[in-house]
Amino acid sequence: MSDVRTAPTEAPTVTRPSRWRTALPLLTCLVYAVLQLAAGPQWTLFPDSYRYARAAEQYLGASREEAHRTALAAFCTSRADRAAHDGRLQPTTRKSASALKADAERACLDRWADAEDITTADPRYQAIFSSRPGYPLLAAPFVGAFGVLKGMRLLGLLTAAAGSLMVFGLLRGAGLARGAAVVGQVAFLATPLGWWSAQALGEGLFTVCVLGALWGGLLLLRNRSLPWAAALTSLAYGTGAVTRYSSVLVLAAFVAAAATAGLCFPGRLRHRGTVVLAGLSALAAGGVFVAMRALALPSSQVTLQDTFTHHFADPEVADPWGRLLGLAARFWRDWAAQQAELPYFLALTALAAWALVRYGDGLGRLALATGLTGVCLVTAHPLVQEADRLAVLMWMPVVLGLPLVVDRHWTWHPPREPMPRPSE
Repeated sequence: MSDVRTAPTEAPTVTRPSRWRTALPLLTCLVYAVLQLAAGPQWTLFPDSYRYARAAEQYLGASREEAHRTALAAFCTSRADRAAHDGRLQPTTRKSASALKADAERACLDRWADAEDITTADPRYQAIFSSRPGYPLLAAPFVGAFGVLKGMRLLGLLTAAAGSLMVFGLLRGAGLARGAAVVGQVAFLATPLGWWSAQALGEGLFTVCVLGALWGGLLLLRNRSLPWAAALTSLAYGTGAVTRYSSVLVLAAFVAAAATAGLCFPGRLRHRGTVVLAGLSALAAGGVFVAMRALALPSSQVTLQDTFTHHFADPEVADPWGRLLGLAARFWRDWAAQQAELPYFLALTALAAWALVRYGDGLGRLALATGLTGVCLVTAHPLVQEADRLAVLMWMPVVLGLPLVVDRHWTWHPPREPMPRPSE
């Protein structure tokens, strides 16, 4: 009887992502940084940036007067660069860029050199910024090492890149393929979320905090890695509270409502992780509310008076909430008209909402809570010149929803090598 031997069966080959695919999120950040650095004077300091820079200088040990001069010099230099750039684009300009810059910088310094603040020194207005130390504390090491302009610009690039990487990680944690997660990362950087994150403002740090809360919240809703997820969510809420406490109050309240709704109806969300998320979010919202009362932090009443008195230059109004309702109604009517004229945001939001409802598995609830937070923030301050910044979280459903469409319908997967057949 012949001895028939068969070839040993080989283990199936496991396809691993190539190195370039593994490094793609970091390469995306690198390309983004190069593009931002090429923007030149398009990046500039805002009046709020001046106050954050002044606070950062004071945290580094400078006196109020020294911090004012340093921050003002950076603010005027930044604005002068932009003025010179814009001036050279005018067909009637005869001066050189250096002359235009010198004139603009001198006028800025002369205007504010003897002032305590470039807007107003009213203590009610100053308290709005002094009660939010998160961003200037983060900016202080960068300002100390690189100066105001370079330091805050570097910090902006880092916060925008960090936000994009957190979007990538969040989507990977939601089960999306690597390519689809990179689509979400690019969407983040290409929308106002990325643009405002790169500015010398607190939006970048706060957006990172929001994404941290969403990432931890998603893990809790899926009942995975509960200790780590609870720690991430708590850290995100805590850091966000010292950055923009009123916004954290609104976000945490909506997330708590979304988690509680998941517990009230039969389904996959009725488990311990959802209970933890609802409890942490309710605790965060309640903690911020109590802290605002106990520490006498500026409330909505103060910010409304700031809005309707032109930074307290005019007498206080008797009915700020009534005025707000009227202004908000006019603002949203105008916003709806603008969207009807150029409805790309509505179209993207509709597509993303469909994907989140169909494929989100908990992510849709968190995206909705974040989008509603953006709606509430801009409704509380319905100013046309600030709406794009205040409503930036309304883009979060788009950033999180579109990658779901890509993952389900257009994501490609590398071909697998066929398993070798045993010899007969």
